[in-house]
Amino acid sequence: MVEKIGRFHCFYVKIQTEEILERNSEVWNLCKRSGHIGGTQAAPATIVQPLKGCAGKVTSACGPKIYEFVFDNSGILSEKCCEQLLNAGRECHDSDTNSILSEGEFSKEEREEILARHSEVWNLCKRSGHIGGTQPVPAPTVQPLTGCAGKVTSACGPKVYAFVFDKSGILSEKCCELLLNAGRQCHDSETNSILSEGEFSAEEKKEIMKRHNQVWNLCKKNGHIDIENTVF
Repeated sequence: MVEKIGRFHCFYVKIQTEEILERNSEVWNLCKRSGHIGGTQAAPATIVQPLKGCAGKVTSACGPKIYEFVFDNSGILSEKCCEQLLNAGRECHDSDTNSILSEGEFSKEEREEILARHSEVWNLCKRSGHIGGTQPVPAPTVQPLTGCAGKVTSACGPKVYAFVFDKSGILSEKCCELLLNAGRQCHDSETNSILSEGEFSAEEKKEIMKRHNQVWNLCKKNGHIDIENTVF
């Protein structure tokens, strides 16, 4: 009886092994042929390009602040930034937000919140002329180089800004590629323009310029920036 059970067990194990080997081959062949197994492959989302003529209407100092308000639920907008937003026009404001939404993965709830803040920033600027904070005396500003506006997209620009000015942020390969393709002169010009529009101490400027060089060098060296290769 024990011998019969043993033979049955061996037979069963043999069948299991054959089935596993068959499925092993099957998973290889399916992956090789279709690139996936089961489910449906979502087609890549179509990226909405910003309207022509909108790039540069909001400066590289104010653009990230609007981005922070709309997408990060934070930020203060000066009278100058509100003025630039309103002068750019509602169509450009809508276009920039829709372009960024098309480049990222957002849930339905996130989209609803983002669009609510998108309308809120416009309405607050229109009603009050600024959002939060106190209004400092405007300082002379350095204008960015002609031809630099729009070379880094409205989705990647705020990430470069966050890295350089806020000691935060990671840059994807796409954002690093856009930064490097824009060129070192444009990178320098954007940072110098923002520095001229804000009130920074000598120590803060030194730290900002250090990170300004770091973001360029890390993108050039690694092609992207993540938490592991960032040292502030």
